[in-house]
Amino acid sequence: MNDFLRLQPGAYFSQDWLEHERASLFRDAWAFAGTNRDFKEPGDYRLVEIGASTVLVIMDKAGHLNAYHNFCRHRGATLLDDTSGNAGGTIVCPYHRWTYGLDGALRGVPDMQSCFADLDRAKLNLKPAAVGAFKDLVFVNPNPQACFEDWIEPIRNLAWPHDLFAHDVKEVAPLVYDLKCNWKVFAENALDGYHLAYLHEKTLGGPKPDGNVWERAGDHMIWYANEEGVRHRLPLKIREEAGSLGLIASASETGYGGVYFLFPLTLIVPTPYGFSVSSLKPYAPAKTRLEIRQWVGPWQWSDERGSIPGYDKKTGVISSDNWTSPAMETGDFQTEDVWICEKTQRGLEMPGFAFGPLSRGPGAEDPIRWFQESLARHMDLKPTE
Repeated sequence: MNDFLRLQPGAYFSQDWLEHERASLFRDAWAFAGTNRDFKEPGDYRLVEIGASTVLVIMDKAGHLNAYHNFCRHRGATLLDDTSGNAGGTIVCPYHRWTYGLDGALRGVPDMQSCFADLDRAKLNLKPAAVGAFKDLVFVNPNPQACFEDWIEPIRNLAWPHDLFAHDVKEVAPLVYDLKCNWKVFAENALDGYHLAYLHEKTLGGPKPDGNVWERAGDHMIWYANEEGVRHRLPLKIREEAGSLGLIASASETGYGGVYFLFPLTLIVPTPYGFSVSSLKPYAPAKTRLEIRQWVGPWQWSDERGSIPGYDKKTGVISSDNWTSPAMETGDFQTEDVWICEKTQRGLEMPGFAFGPLSRGPGAEDPIRWFQESLARHMDLKPTE
């Protein structure tokens, strides 16, 4: 595909562009909701932000997961506010106490006979969304007609050894980053194999473009190190430094990738030492929240957030505003990525900026082309938008 189907700079900082994404891409996008273990009892729920939508995922009394848009059908008040919890046996709107069952049905309307004599409750059930599960992971989509099987099928049969509920795996404190960049700047950096040997020379040590490879799986992509001519989940430098300390038994088999990008908003990183799921939450044209849930082996069962550059103990948020030393001196590759993404955002907003050519190769910047091809298809974009 022509390089200049590529997005123009305005796509990374225009409010109109973000609204276009919300109206097209994010209205039918799958996003990570949690794990099966997050839903143990009837009424257990989680809220998931996807574009302008907030979707409620909740377990019903039969043990099934249902998904609904988190607003009351009466006047639109949001139903639940905490990001997770247990709603009990019903979902009650705090405004006028319209009451919904865990199956989404409108069960009760106060003063119905005197105030709503002709009300057809069956037409005012909660607006449904779509929900699906893969391995230990749960995903949701604001579009109730979305087909989870179509979305997950390209990776369903790929190697995936992790068991998040194994005896030697434990979830540790999540990480929350406030990024001063457009969500696509961060996504494209994550897909860029060309920068690994340069920006991350001292932390990841590469690989160079001919020593790593991204492979397409529908709209998704999987990354492998390939420095020795054999696909591996970790760069050679990391393998040599980490050794066999803290290996997770269920992650010991070979064959799985080092990064799984699930289009458009989810990055999964499985290693022999842990597993993380990163969710991108665009909330302004040049502001993105990155939420990371992580599971590790026994040797890392501690809260290490205090050692992360930019972590604010009071808010629990990691931000470049709180850095106390230069990013490239921290020895933390995620900090290096945040630094370069925010620098890129500032540069592409400058008058007169235009993108240069993308490097060729599946271990270089071809994945950015593939990502933008998927965007073009889902958003019905024309060349040079």
